[in-house]
Amino acid sequence: NSFDAELSNLSDDTCLLAVQGPKSVETLQKLTDTDLSAIKFYTFELGTLAGYDDVTLSATGYTGEKGFELYFNREHVDPEAIWKAIMEAGEEFGIEPCGLGARDTLRLEKGFALYGNDITKDTHPLEARMGWLTKLDKGDFIGREALLKAKEEGLSRKLVGLTIDDKRSIPRKDYTIFNDEDDEIGFITSGSRSITLGTNIAMGYVDISHAEEGASVFVEIRNKKAEATVTKPPFVK
Repeated sequence: NSFDAELSNLSDDTCLLAVQGPKSVETLQKLTDTDLSAIKFYTFELGTLAGYDDVTLSATGYTGEKGFELYFNREHVDPEAIWKAIMEAGEEFGIEPCGLGARDTLRLEKGFALYGNDITKDTHPLEARMGWLTKLDKGDFIGREALLKAKEEGLSRKLVGLTIDDKRSIPRKDYTIFNDEDDEIGFITSGSRSITLGTNIAMGYVDISHAEEGASVFVEIRNKKAEATVTKPPFVK
């Protein structure tokens, strides 16, 4: 009650464009005076872009590639003008518009977890390969006791990467994973054809007994079981 503050939800008026790839810096540098190469990964600066002020230039992304995410208010910045400027600036580099399907394949190749698939309210960081984010020795936080207990008792399952050589067997979310004795040992959380590798890849949770890199498991795909090999993401480095 002692704070004189007002909270506003600006989501509906906030736009995001992501420019990702090896030529993203060269493309965007044409449109801004801000030295983009000086913006460190996972940091941002407020600057101008294509003649518009107050554009957040964020060295972040969800593709595993070098790139920037551009945030701006549509009341002050014309989204269509920004889009056209970016496409013109990137034309010499072969820029192409891509949708969520392309982005999802790229993030999976990099082993980035997707909330709602690979991580949910029912998973915890230790089993989701995110223990490096949880500093259990740096004071109390919500969930710390549960994580300490999980660490003490040992994991029962783990998020792993999977590769499937059979080109026709593309794993998808919720497909079941079996061991060689036909026992159910887990499930797929994300899966796709890897354009970069030319093989099928997936992430999923398996019993800890089958979470070792190199282990062979089977994924049920259209009523047939395809052999898969456990690997450690990222699939593409």
